[in-house]
Amino acid sequence: ITVIPSDDQTNAAWLTALAASMICPQQNMLVIHDQQTHTETACLEWVALKKTTLSHATTRHPNGFDLASLLKTKPISSPLSDNLINKLNGIVKQLAESYDTVMIETFLETTEQILKLPLMLEHELVIQMERSEDAIKNAYLNIKRICQQYGNRSFGVVVTRADQAQGQLYFKRLSQVCQQFLGVSLNFLGAIPDDEALKKSSAMGLNVIDAFPKAQVTLAIKALADRLQQQRITTSSFAVA
Repeated sequence: ITVIPSDDQTNAAWLTALAASMICPQQNMLVIHDQQTHTETACLEWVALKKTTLSHATTRHPNGFDLASLLKTKPISSPLSDNLINKLNGIVKQLAESYDTVMIETFLETTEQILKLPLMLEHELVIQMERSEDAIKNAYLNIKRICQQYGNRSFGVVVTRADQAQGQLYFKRLSQVCQQFLGVSLNFLGAIPDDEALKKSSAMGLNVIDAFPKAQVTLAIKALADRLQQQRITTSSFAVA
């Protein structure tokens, strides 16, 4: 699963809660953020540049899954070199062999290098958008760019800061324009409400599913996790967020 935020902002809080909800007995999981957002001492970019080892580029989250970052910081001007892309692609593939599920958060580049790694095209793509007019436009543009660069793909959609009814409405609007102008079909995966519990748990340094197990946002994240788990069972187990 490849999750691409439409607003170009990291979504560490709900992605962490989602990963914790997807953990199953006897299975392991890795979450790779686009850029460093947590306390591991290295990133996969450093592994590619031989500044550190692969074992030092991952850390264990208290909820039982592993964390890593693709890059130290977002590239400011120039795109990643072909050499670095190939090395990172190989590193992530190597990591994936040790995990049942890998979830990567990534942002689209502004150059011809749309998706950072080739392997991101080999598995499910998920678009995350907020409940706003700008988010619909940005999500549509992201889908359009990917399809123009790589050909038509199937996409799942998660709508954040929305209840299920609102999420369905905004998904329908996005789906209609994608079908009409791109000939692309979308799949609604669910909505995550703008619940104060998510902000409170983040301030407490806790996962929302542990801090507020009965909150609406927790129930929504668990429902989304169930859908992704079912898809993981029926398709490939590699997930990119």
